[in-house]
Amino acid sequence: MYTYEKFNIRLFSWFLLLLGIIFTVSGMYTEAALFGTPGALTAISFTGFNIDPQKMCIRKYDRFLWFYFGKWRPIHAPLYVTVVRVKLSGKRVTPMPLIIPEAGRASRSYKINLVVNTRERFIPLTYGNRLTMLEEGLKIAKILNIKLLDHTTSEKRWLA
Repeated sequence: MYTYEKFNIRLFSWFLLLLGIIFTVSGMYTEAALFGTPGALTAISFTGFNIDPQKMCIRKYDRFLWFYFGKWRPIHAPLYVTVVRVKLSGKRVTPMPLIIPEAGRASRSYKINLVVNTRERFIPLTYGNRLTMLEEGLKIAKILNIKLLDHTTSEKRWLA
């Protein structure tokens, strides 16, 4: 079984935790428990995925302490794994999965997608810096016995 996991900070949870602290200082202990407890439990979390090559299943999950939220899904006919360069921009009309750069500047992120032969076409797995995503993509390709397409530069090439 292959597991990839990365640390995640959720801002809304920190806001709930801050509200809990404010309510505690002001003597409103019931409200502090209502807001602070969920904030404290979910402020620091991990996101990731598991791939089971024997059963050909994948689970994308969020983990808070020892609790996992996510379900197993079958992988139907995986074709290849690809690492894709995504250019993030400061324009308000473009989708931004990360913190946006200043106006007029651009930043790059890299995504791993598992391309499958179904209506779904691909399963987005994770994002990060180029070298880390290429290493993880090679591991996934090796476990599933498929190829890796390096789409991080203008020269697309097959690896593994």
